[in-house]
Order: sequence, then structure tokens, then C-alpha cells
Amino acid sequence: MTRGSTSSNINLQNDKFREHLGVEIIELRRGYAKVKGVVKEEYLNFHGTAHGSYIMALADFAFALAANSDGIRRMAIMIKLNFYKPANAGEEVTGEAEVIRGKRLVFCRLCVKKGEEIIAEGDAIATAV
Repeated sequence: MTRGSTSSNINLQNDKFREHLGVEIIELRRGYAKVKGVVKEEYLNFHGTAHGSYIMALADFAFALAANSDGIRRMAIMIKLNFYKPANAGEEVTGEAEVIRGKRLVFCRLCVKKGEEIIAEGDAIATAV
């Protein structure tokens, strides 16, 4: 894991869902996070491609990291993701989130890629709790 200058108190040992999905942190700095995962057979839908909930989970995990990276505890109040292209078993996908503005409420851009190809993108809002 690469960490930039962040005063975050994020306790990843309590994140059992991330462990279950096998998601790794690639980069974490104030207002930004990038994570990666590999599409496993058990994450496929009935079309044989990655289930949308897996793609959403990657984006959501990156969002949680970025939104909490300044040490303020926040929770999601809205996530919207548009799906463009599928991912297949064995492919590595990355999720990125960037805070674009806010303090109590933070607004983020989300992007999920397969290589350099964008397969999903959207927006999210988190509020301080």
C-alpha cells in the first residue's frame, strides 16, 4: 500500500467485506484513493461477467477511503455508478475515488477501470457523522 500525507484513522482490520473481496489499496492520500481487485468466478453474474455489485464494491471502497482520508469520520449518503463495459473472470480492475469539494459533506468522482479502459464511473456524497 502506498500512503501519501493523510491523517486518516481508517482501521482496515475491521473491514471484513474488503478482505472477503480481496481488494488491495494501491494508493491512498488526502482526498484520493485507488484500489484493485481481481474478478473471481464467484463474482460472475448469469451473463458470465463481473456482477455489478462487485464493480460497485470496488468504487465504494475507494470512495470510503478518499472520503475519510482527512481523519473526519464520514458515511455515504449517495452513490451513483454508470456501467459501460463488462469485466471478466481473471481480469484485474481498479477503482478510484477523488474528493472534488466539501468539508462536512464531501462530493467525489468515482471511476472503475480495466487496464486503461473505463468500465464504470459515477459520483458519490458522504456526510460527517
